Amino acid sequence: MKKSDLFSMAVQNLKNRKTRTKLTVIGVVIGTCAIVIMVSIGIGIDKMITSQYESDSSLNKITVYGSDYMSETEETEKLPFDDRAVDYFKSIENVNAVVPTVSVSECVKITRGRYHYGWGTVKGIDLDALEMMGYSLNEGSFAGIDKRNTVFFGEEAVTAFEDSQGNSVKYKYDENYKLSECEIDPMKDIFFISPAVMEDSNGAPSSVPSQRIKVGGIIKRDYTVDYDTSNGIYVDISLAQEYIKQYNKLNPQARKSLEYGEIYVFVNNMGNVGAVKDKIKQAGFSCYSDDEELEYTKKVMMVVQLVLGAIGAISMFVAAFGISNTMVMSVYERTKEIGIMKVLGCDIKDIKSLFLYEAGTIGFMGGTIGIIISYIISITANLIARAVVNSFGEMEEGLLICVSSIPWWLAVSGILFSILIGVVAGLAPANRSVKVSALTAIHNE
Repeated sequence: MKKSDLFSMAVQNLKNRKTRTKLTVIGVVIGTCAIVIMVSIGIGIDKMITSQYESDSSLNKITVYGSDYMSETEETEKLPFDDRAVDYFKSIENVNAVVPTVSVSECVKITRGRYHYGWGTVKGIDLDALEMMGYSLNEGSFAGIDKRNTVFFGEEAVTAFEDSQGNSVKYKYDENYKLSECEIDPMKDIFFISPAVMEDSNGAPSSVPSQRIKVGGIIKRDYTVDYDTSNGIYVDISLAQEYIKQYNKLNPQARKSLEYGEIYVFVNNMGNVGAVKDKIKQAGFSCYSDDEELEYTKKVMMVVQLVLGAIGAISMFVAAFGISNTMVMSVYERTKEIGIMKVLGCDIKDIKSLFLYEAGTIGFMGGTIGIIISYIISITANLIARAVVNSFGEMEEGLLICVSSIPWWLAVSGILFSILIGVVAGLAPANRSVKVSALTAIHNE
């Protein structure tokens, strides 16, 4: 008998028992929805977390730490953490850029009138690399600056200024905790920078020449890029190194090392980050990249997906019992039909296939309807989640809110799994059907 004929007979047999078929299909629908929705929640949360990392962090950035954080490597002689290390990192395959930084907070003094920059961080960095590294500005521009006399202020750097008595500059925040007023206007006021010096033997500060500097812009606070974007001041690294040398001349008893504090290594592709990190560690340096945390998060989410999928699978197995029960009852009710088919010479394989087609069709219908309903539930849940987030204020631009995601492979897998469950549940009844004696079945009827 042709497969198309068997399928047509299976569909007709299911139509003849509409009520029982509907109830069995509903069980499969519930099971499919349960397992697909459970897995989609894990996928959705994983997708949301990954999107957050990709938008807020540079996954292709590796932070290499200075000599205080050197890893213990017995066989490799460690390079000094200066331009020699920078040159080595640049020579590594797949490295696009290397940006060293150095803290000069204790080496320089930045003043505006009677106020001086008191408790923030002054960081030396290549100012031309700031935009590439993900820094953005609330005011000003990165373009067309003279790096010799230009600095960039963090969003709240002006609040770190104080007078000689330690009194802070006057400032106010608005209801959204944004700096609204300040006695110092960084984009208009005049600032000076000079090397910091110790007090002389008479207790008075030594007199040193100062340089007038211009504020090129106000950097937007973004802790995912750099914690110093809040209260820090950024100067060009060449200027920072010059002031370190001046500081060491003026304060020989408190010399500042010329080595870098951190070096940022940018890789051309996130997939090459691991290999580059291995090269860096082989040279004896300690390093970190955001993909480590992302990888750990993905492993946790994989476990969550497995747990949620297992919970949903329970409903599917309950549905399998429903299919099996339906098919067993069908065998009992159709013993005469089975007997007649055997008397007419129908192949035993065709009789068995007929019951398996019926069970598989129930699984297919339940799985398809379940996937459609799952998509509706998923879309609705995401819309509600976005509405809830928006109710707490304006949603951050580029933020992905996704509590459920059903990729195409999950939808296809859901339907195939439903068909498989149906066929497996129908195996025992199908085997039972071929064991029915034709003469006994006709006689009993």
